[in-house]
Amino acid sequence: MRIIDPQSATLSNIEVLAHITSHPPRRPPNPPPNTNPRTFVPSPDLRDHNTVIKEIHNYVSRLSPHLLGYPSYVHEEDMKRLEEVEAQIQAQAQSQGGGGGGGGGQVTGVVPAPRKRDLGPTEMDERLRGLVRGLQPFGLTKGEVLMILNLGVGFQQASAEGQGEEGAGQEQMEVDQGQDEVKVEGEEEGQGEEGEGEEELPAEDYGALALLDTVIEEREERLSNEDVGQVLAVIREALGS
Repeated sequence: MRIIDPQSATLSNIEVLAHITSHPPRRPPNPPPNTNPRTFVPSPDLRDHNTVIKEIHNYVSRLSPHLLGYPSYVHEEDMKRLEEVEAQIQAQAQSQGGGGGGGGGQVTGVVPAPRKRDLGPTEMDERLRGLVRGLQPFGLTKGEVLMILNLGVGFQQASAEGQGEEGAGQEQMEVDQGQDEVKVEGEEEGQGEEGEGEEELPAEDYGALALLDTVIEEREERLSNEDVGQVLAVIREALGS
């Protein structure tokens, strides 16, 4: 991932997560001997930065856990380096003693190692390119594609396929109960301009349709229900395992 124009670049949540995961914050140096830790100000002072990184991880784990189910967004080699760094930090934290200054320098020297990235694009990078190419025929804006990716609209449905949807469970029951009646009425009356389009979507896709109605401006005028089904198919093909 390379930002060409920082002023116009817009990153998705998964790209931000990939960046901060492969480039973890450095551990602040230990205070020198005979220094009050409460008054010591490390240089550089990364405490606020570390807090932001921690809050991003908390947000992902609590509010956007579907991001963790996306295809691999960090190289395995980077993950091994990160695990080694974390093990060294934990070992040094357990053996904190008088000679903390030199140890702190060693840790901060090891942490930036994952920045030596000649590993090429990750699997998620390739999937994102495929997602953008697949959605181009539908005329979606950059903001709409970002929202679809951040919310995991189609991916959530695929991951919860066997369990059913929590939010739209009652609505699906009503759809299942009245589905046969709607089909019979459609065949007898011969009208189906709107009804047939809705019936083409499986019942489990109505939750995704409701989300797309809030994400895509004037969705009903720009995309038919058949188009929505194709959009969901593109999302699942690009992000599915």
